[in-house]
Formats: sequence, C-alpha cells, structure tokens
Amino acid sequence: MPKNESLTGPSPLSTLTLQRGASRGLSEQLRQLIEQAIGEGRLQPGARLPSCRDLAAQLGVARGTVRASYDMLVDSQFLQARGAAGTFVSPLPPLK
Repeated sequence: MPKNESLTGPSPLSTLTLQRGASRGLSEQLRQLIEQAIGEGRLQPGARLPSCRDLAAQLGVARGTVRASYDMLVDSQFLQARGAAGTFVSPLPPLK
C-alpha cells in the first residue's frame, strides 16, 4: 500500500500547549487551538489529523478529550470524519 505523504513527519498539532489549570476545559482549549491552526494555514485543507489515540499520547491527555474536540470541530465543519480512514481538515472553510 502506498505511503500517505500527509502521514509522514511531525504533526503540527504535536506542538500545541494546553493549560491544565485554565477555566476552559482541555477539550475546548484543544478545539480552539486546532481551529486557530486551520485559520492560520498551519493545517491545510485535506490534511489528515493524528488519530485520537496518537494525539492524546502526544499531548498527555485522555483519548476522550481529543475525541470531544474532534467531534466539536466536525460539528462546526472544520473537520471531516471519514471512519477508519481518519479525520481530515475540511476542504472548504465553514460558513459563518
């Protein structure tokens, strides 16, 4: 099976920093940081995001925290969930 180029190299999400004592929950912080990365172009349309398990391990949080963030971003059309294929940045920006 050919290697997916978007899966190689470090994830732009691995450098995100969450504030554990902040008033906003970790999943909300992560949602905002991913949304910001998409808006700034650090995550390009069609880019594959790390699995919930991988990103949770990178950030030192529970998988449910990442899943909640991904679900919020799918609901707001920033991300597309494609089942076993993974989670991807939406090709079109969400309507405001």
